[in-house]
Amino acid sequence: MDIVYRFDPHAPLELKRPRSNKQALKMLEQGNMRFCKMVKHIQTIGEGEREHPPMVIPVNPIQLGIPIAKGLEVMQAPWALVLGCADARVPIEHVMDCSSNDLFVVRVAGNVLGLECIGSVDYAATHMRESLQSVIVLGHTGCGAVTATVDVYLSPNNFSDIAFSHPVRTLIDRLMLSVRGAAKALEQECGSNIQKDSHYREWLITTACYLNAAVISLDLQREVNSVTKGLHVSYTVYDTAWSRIEALPIRPEEDSDSPNRVVFGNAPGSAEEFSELSKRIIQRLVENAAGNRKRKR
Repeated sequence: MDIVYRFDPHAPLELKRPRSNKQALKMLEQGNMRFCKMVKHIQTIGEGEREHPPMVIPVNPIQLGIPIAKGLEVMQAPWALVLGCADARVPIEHVMDCSSNDLFVVRVAGNVLGLECIGSVDYAATHMRESLQSVIVLGHTGCGAVTATVDVYLSPNNFSDIAFSHPVRTLIDRLMLSVRGAAKALEQECGSNIQKDSHYREWLITTACYLNAAVISLDLQREVNSVTKGLHVSYTVYDTAWSRIEALPIRPEEDSDSPNRVVFGNAPGSAEEFSELSKRIIQRLVENAAGNRKRKR
């Protein structure tokens, strides 16, 4: 198996950079599709496929962050700002297949918007506005911070485990809104007996991961609007099992390049939109569970 990074010293040193939010989101989507294809390539070989030509990835020094002249500092000029989780399984530039200087990345557990994060966002939105085209909140499935919050919600008597750690309490308090919203939505969509279902904790965590990304994007849009104009904030969630980003739980049978995917979502602007988003997330989870049962028969 060969994955080759190839550099042509005679090729023009050009980088494609988006000129609008729409172009930026498209480039991020295409980057994740390339990453998915590389993952699929590796998995296919791991499954015993004998025919596997090498995967060649063209690069140039600028993409790697290497100055083209000795002693020349590269000017910082990212075209997207990404607020993501600190989880080690989600290397943001990798899963988006982006180069050095493409993304201004802020990472914190649970991709919550604390004061320090706001400071970094404000800095990028004001000092890099000329190059910046888009702002993204990137959540991910199986988030440890969201999982911890769900467990506190389900077993409030165990809250004493974190009661003496102010930083951890603060993190869980910020995430509890999404967890409570997910629990309410599950009960409305599936009935009060859903709490006894074997899927309940798993669905509560997953729904909260998507809702948290959406809620944070709303807060982030307000913050960005307070320091600059014209920057749009979107959200998406990286599925750690399938290596794909999407605004709703993915359909495993759907290819990463399917035109029906909703890769980036807009922040819900009202309680009604929040409820509608919750409903769509849960409907997708139910559909996927039914599909899994059907495939196992």
